[in-house]
Amino acid sequence: MPKAKFVLTKDEFNFSDDGNGNSAFGLGHPRGLDLRPDLPQTTHELVGLDLTHRIDWSDAFARGGPGGGGGGGGGGGGLTFANYVSGPANAASGFNIVIEFKGTSWTQALHDIFVASADRLTNLIVGELPNVTVTGKGGSKVVDDIYITAELGQIDGAGGILGQAGPTALRTSSSLPATASMQFDIVDVNAMGLDVFSMVVLHEMAHSLGFGSIWDRLGLVTNGVFTGTNAVEQYHLMGGTAAGIAVEQDGGSGTAGSHWDEQTFGNELMTGYINNGSNYFTEMSAASFRDLGYVVNTDYSSWHNDAYHILG
Repeated sequence: MPKAKFVLTKDEFNFSDDGNGNSAFGLGHPRGLDLRPDLPQTTHELVGLDLTHRIDWSDAFARGGPGGGGGGGGGGGGLTFANYVSGPANAASGFNIVIEFKGTSWTQALHDIFVASADRLTNLIVGELPNVTVTGKGGSKVVDDIYITAELGQIDGAGGILGQAGPTALRTSSSLPATASMQFDIVDVNAMGLDVFSMVVLHEMAHSLGFGSIWDRLGLVTNGVFTGTNAVEQYHLMGGTAAGIAVEQDGGSGTAGSHWDEQTFGNELMTGYINNGSNYFTEMSAASFRDLGYVVNTDYSSWHNDAYHILG
């Protein structure tokens, strides 16, 4: 059976199906979610950038059957939720992800997917980042350590645009994200099912924290190879023999340059495609966050059940 997959486009602007730039600035969205980015003001400690990217639903994913193994959709929605803070109760003692839930399409199950992804990433990233003051349309707020707005609603119905996600502001001192946005079309979310959507959310939240989206800014990719020493070490422990980790070069501007190579790594969650069956967030992906500049829990054995020797 061929793999079912959908393209998770490059985390640096919004792209159309053919990979051509398609910034959301000035575009009319007469119904549903407003995809125009709300960028924080740039200050000496923060730079507001449109690093969100559009996620398109591909025909290849539909062939595999939306919701394949998905456990059903999220249901009718209508619940509202307070902000969730993932990480230590004492914000000064470690890394925190704050999620603001926007829109009216939330169910408990969909809310819990975002919570689980945030909890997982704050079990990996443990070091406190400098607080930053973020000023946007809603005024000013102090961010510790990243503030993610998550929104579900109508975009264009079934197929087409699944959503968009990624950082919207970076710290000037480290390039690590301070704010991010994650928006998804509820029609597509319900069609793909909860299991698949949980993989999508973890993948996109990882991008929102910098995976793929700030590699170029940090000089971590050379000639199509990721060279961060921590991820490369784990890659070698997984059986890899090359000097660095192959980065996706296919798929046009929408996929190339910001994911692990699909042909090499298959069902690794941080390739540019979601595949049939299980998709694994491996120790290699976990270690790459240390290469971004985060302080991480280096006991990678905690990721053992999700890692596998994908190279033979």
